Amino acid sequence: MQVLIIVLFGAFSVYLILNILLSSTGKEIVRSRISKYFKENSADDVQEQFIREKNEEEHKKKKNRIKLVSKDFSNYINASGLKLTGAEYIYLWAGLTLIPMTVIILLGGNVLTGLAFGVLGFAIPPILVARARKKRGELFNKQLSEALVIMGNSIKGGFTFFQSMESVAEDMQPPISTEFAKVMREIHYGVSQEDSLKHMVERTQNKDLELLVSAVVTSMQVGSNLTDILDTISETIRDRIKIKQEINTLTAQGRISGLVIGALPLVLVLAIMIMNPEYYGGFFQSTIGKILIVISVTMELMGFLIIKKIIDIKM
Repeated sequence: MQVLIIVLFGAFSVYLILNILLSSTGKEIVRSRISKYFKENSADDVQEQFIREKNEEEHKKKKNRIKLVSKDFSNYINASGLKLTGAEYIYLWAGLTLIPMTVIILLGGNVLTGLAFGVLGFAIPPILVARARKKRGELFNKQLSEALVIMGNSIKGGFTFFQSMESVAEDMQPPISTEFAKVMREIHYGVSQEDSLKHMVERTQNKDLELLVSAVVTSMQVGSNLTDILDTISETIRDRIKIKQEINTLTAQGRISGLVIGALPLVLVLAIMIMNPEYYGGFFQSTIGKILIVISVTMELMGFLIIKKIIDIKM
């Protein structure tokens, strides 16, 4: 019994000693880190030091992950205004393509019917993204022209460029208010003004905005009358919008023809594959049928691309 008491007392003593040593070591580590921050940096630099360390940790984590999408593709998705990341869009796209086709085949449906649904799931998401991106870009351009007028008047009233951007972020509607708010948030978190503006250009992929950012960055570096620059760019953007509207009016017939040539045969083929899949059985079973399918698809693509090239006027 005495031996058991001595063993328990010894174990308890060892536990107390280790606990005291470890707690003092932990306090020393905390004190050393705090002293490191405030010895080497002023109080204003502590937040920047923390952000820098946080960014380094995130960078290390991202290095260890397998990249599913590139940065350009993620920016393309962001430019459409969808509340999805690039990876989430890929997962959704793959699901819409594979799941309906797999379910139909597993339930005993015709392979051609499943293939038709797979083609629809594969084709529809990119079309919707491109349409949303185009619509958002046109709205952003229209708002950008109005925002430049507001910013120019604010600068004339004594505000700085970034204060005028903040007023646009608060007073105007999305998408321009959202993008300007992201710029202001990055600046408040310690990102340089030039980098935050360039990040906005990467997200929106807007050429008019790129022109504005280049002019503003040059103005900050060499010094110039920023109000005149904003007025000139605003007038340029309005002229570009006007010319683009005239071009859309003149090329409306060609665009409709390209849409009919490109979509009508595909819609008819998919509809027949869903309603009467045996109709195309002979094409896939014979060599001549397969050759005719390849020729028809090739000619369809050529006609669509030629008309698109004719009506696509670069500005």
